[in-house]
Amino acid sequence: MMQTVVQDNPSPRPSPRFSAYVFVSCYQPRRVREALRQLPGVTKADVLMGSGEVALVIEEHNFASLQVRLSEVQATPGVKRLSVKLAA
Repeated sequence: MMQTVVQDNPSPRPSPRFSAYVFVSCYQPRRVREALRQLPGVTKADVLMGSGEVALVIEEHNFASLQVRLSEVQATPGVKRLSVKLAA
């Protein structure tokens, strides 16, 4: 008879990630998008047609890192303002 062995050693959980959807109002959206794509943690950057905005998805390991990244986005030349929505 064959027995099934169950291990009590669960796989490690991935570290929690903080995600934000960021809408960036800017001058020259294509140029700004290219600059923002270079930032660590930016997983997606798209120009929103006809709106003068770039939409970003940013993921970081903790909230403090996310705040730093948002400060870098705000400091990018051509950026006017940000609208940030944290993901749950």
